[in-house]
Amino acid sequence: MRCERCDQGDRRPVTRAKLAERDGKVALVLDVPMQECPACGERWLDWDIARRLDELLNAMLTGDVEVATRHFDATDVPAA
Repeated sequence: MRCERCDQGDRRPVTRAKLAERDGKVALVLDVPMQECPACGERWLDWDIARRLDELLNAMLTGDVEVATRHFDATDVPAA
């Protein structure tokens, strides 16, 4: 699918890290599946991935640790 932002590249599947910070705490989720434009770097998340990522980050940021990391597990996302 062509990039809607720059129209210069085709989206490609990649895995990237996503970081969130709240109240002095940091959460990092590695290997999040998404699509990325190789020309401009714009990224897109599927709704199910975004929903699960939000759940993970919120749970990690409400814990008692200052810095939390984990790998995204695609098996946690229900099949569409």
